[in-house]
Formats: sequence, C-alpha cells, structure tokens
Amino acid sequence: MRVLGSGKAHDELAGMAVLLLGLAGTLATTPALADDLMLTGFPSIVLSGGSAKAQTRPMQKPFDNEMKTSAMDVVLERTTLDDIVARFGGTIHKRGNRAASIGWICYEVKVGDHFDRHWFIADGSSDEGENVLTTIAGEEGDKPQAGCELGAEELASWTLPVPDLKAGRKELDTAFGTATDNGIIRYAHLGRPDAKGHAKLQALAYRLKDGQVNGVALSQHTTK
Repeated sequence: MRVLGSGKAHDELAGMAVLLLGLAGTLATTPALADDLMLTGFPSIVLSGGSAKAQTRPMQKPFDNEMKTSAMDVVLERTTLDDIVARFGGTIHKRGNRAASIGWICYEVKVGDHFDRHWFIADGSSDEGENVLTTIAGEEGDKPQAGCELGAEELASWTLPVPDLKAGRKELDTAFGTATDNGIIRYAHLGRPDAKGHAKLQALAYRLKDGQVNGVALSQHTTK
C-alpha cells in the first residue's frame, strides 16, 4: 500500500478525506425520499462537512475492513442495510433525490448510565448497490436520540479494528502517532490502485472530550 506522508501528497490525502467524509453532506439535508427523518448525531456532523476543518493525518496502513459482534460480522462495501435489518430489525431511513440518496439505520443500547448509539450508513456510491454500507459510526449520549431504535445487546459489544468508544487519546496516539484531547481529528489512507485503476480510500473520524473518545466513524469508498 502507498503511504502518503507530508507536503503535496499529504495535502492530497487530506483533501480526499474531506471528500470522503463529506460525500453525503448535501444528501443529509435534501428532501426525503421515504420519510422526513434527518440523519442526526456524530455522523451528521461528519457527513455534512462539519469536521472539514479538523486536522487530518495519514494512516500508515489500512484498517482491517471487518467489524464483529457475537451476532454477525459487518464489512464495509459488502454488507448491506438489508443484512443489518434481517439480523437486528429496525427501519431503513432514506433522504436525497432520484439522482443520489443516503440510507441509514440507527440503534441505541442503554449501557449503565448512558446510551451507546450505532449508525449503519449507505451513501449509494458503491458499485455493489445503493444499500451497501460505506460508513459505520458510534456515539455515546446521556439521553435517547430521536430516530434511533432500541437495539440488541450485541450491538454494545462490537469488536472494531481500530480504537473504539472505550478509547482515549493514549490509544489514538499509540495507533496513529498523534491525537487531540478535545474536538475532532481525522485519519485517512489511500491504497495503491489495482489493475483497473480503482483504489480504496479509508477514513476515520474521532471526537474527543477531555481526552476520551465519545464519537467515532469509519468509512470506506473505492475510488474510480
């Protein structure tokens, strides 16, 4: 895999990360195709471009594109929203227009004195189909979130290939070399193009408060 470091290459990677994490931004606020529910929480900030000014750092290698629970494994650009609904139930929400749309499911699980929320998002850009997952996001909150349905207990015990909601700045420093105590920081990796000229762009976004992660988003798109 190609690693982008500093200078022009780093600027290119940062720009592509902004594009990836903001790809669905215009869709999140356009008239709804199926309902009037808008995407909320941390992913709405990330996908609407609200994190565009955050620091972006290169990842030295791609993350393993597989998230696990005791119930099922989820793979970006392979698992579909329909697969998620078949296992956990829930409603797929959509916004956008005939040219482009974004679909998502949100679940929340009460853990102690807070709620863990989990979004599964498809921005319709994958060649595999409009309901194919391109982003998974998680967030902690003190109160229930409108538009998020009660989720199965398994959703509170995801195994991610990167630091999760239980992590802090120390874990991000160890994994990526740099982090922040407060605010949003992003990491990105652009893979080497294959024989068809397609390359995988992966991006992570973390939100921290007082050195503790309280929001995370993982995205993957195959560029053409």
